[in-house]
Amino acid sequence: MNGRKTVFLTFVFRGLSAVLTFATSVITARYLLYPGDRGDFQRSTTYATSGQRFAGGYSNYFSRSLPRRPEEGTQIVQMGNFVMFLFSILVWIVAGLIIWFGHPSTILLFSLIGMPLTFLFGYGSRLLNALNAIQELNIANILQAVAFLVIYLGYILFHRHAGEHTRLLWTYQIWILSWAISVVATLVAVYRHMNWGESLKWKWHSKEWRAFLGFGTWSSLALLSGYVNLRIDFWMIGWVLPYDDATRRMISVYGIAVSAAEILITLSQSISTVVFRRMSASSGDEAGLVTENASRQTLITSIITALGLAILMPVLVLMYGVHKYGGSVGPFYILLPGLVLKTVSTLISQYFTNSKGKPVTLLIVNILMIALNALICLILIPLLGMYGASISSTIAYTAELLTYVFWYARTSGRKGRDLLYIRKDDLRPYAEMTLSVLRRAKRLRRG
Repeated sequence: MNGRKTVFLTFVFRGLSAVLTFATSVITARYLLYPGDRGDFQRSTTYATSGQRFAGGYSNYFSRSLPRRPEEGTQIVQMGNFVMFLFSILVWIVAGLIIWFGHPSTILLFSLIGMPLTFLFGYGSRLLNALNAIQELNIANILQAVAFLVIYLGYILFHRHAGEHTRLLWTYQIWILSWAISVVATLVAVYRHMNWGESLKWKWHSKEWRAFLGFGTWSSLALLSGYVNLRIDFWMIGWVLPYDDATRRMISVYGIAVSAAEILITLSQSISTVVFRRMSASSGDEAGLVTENASRQTLITSIITALGLAILMPVLVLMYGVHKYGGSVGPFYILLPGLVLKTVSTLISQYFTNSKGKPVTLLIVNILMIALNALICLILIPLLGMYGASISSTIAYTAELLTYVFWYARTSGRKGRDLLYIRKDDLRPYAEMTLSVLRRAKRLRRG
């Protein structure tokens, strides 16, 4: 399959993933009677995903090593199995102790239970990416949302008159089950590509340990701080304001704006998914050329997608329910430009981890941006509520992109403007695709 077709199919699957994630958000918003409960559910899922990002840094070591040392693939996966499965079991044991002795809130309870499942899914999906199994990866990326929707809709069909507490509890339980299904399917796809056998073993390899610990720790801290950077505005509303019913409702409404705007991030990941292996296996000017081309394509794709989302947002809010979530429209439009820039920053950051092997760069940038975002949130959220949170994020995302462009130019010896300066050749695939669609439409009309 050629590169352009792969990118297109990956974009289609990412689009499907965005639609499914949106559908999940809409259905939970409709089924849960009180907006504050939907906001609590969204907070719990974001806390669980933060654990996935931390574990994902260690997974990055294995997924980065596979393209560079394919002849040692079995050894790399065996070590990955040993570390990631034991780490997940350890977290479940700790979670069980916290639940037994600490009686945590529902938000924390289910985030602790779900977190190891997100670890294992992240591990499996990164291995699929490293194995260049893009078709299986595309399916894996939509499986959790599909499983959740199918099971949740079946539950709603037979429990339309359940009380609010029962609805919320089953929403959490079905979410956990959907992650379990996606983990099993993703790991089966990995081991099938590795021809089963030896790749199923959990085995310690001292040769891998030192490099794993060094690269993996920095990469984990970088990914975790990156996710905190993405979520700090959403979390800060509940941390800065008194956590009463009004704040819970504000978090839920702002969560709709965040979910809608982040469709952009989901779609833009199609390019980074395809170039992941090329970045990991290349270095020097070759890696720079790959990064620059992918960065410009991500910018074009994000701008086009953002324009479509800007037009569709009023329709999306109608699906959620205007009387409950109409207030999300304003923050959404403020977030959107910042997230266009954020998608490009995320792509450029792969250059430092996958090509240069320096995740510490991401960690430094993320810490600076978290501090900037949090500081602005502390000032603006008490004054402007969720509008303050969205303004803070857009300012921080702009600063983040400028920082990455500057640092890329300094470390690569190449021109930073080539990451963003769109050329005629960059637009050619979109023009060809548009003409192809128009020709097919004409044939159908004549047909």
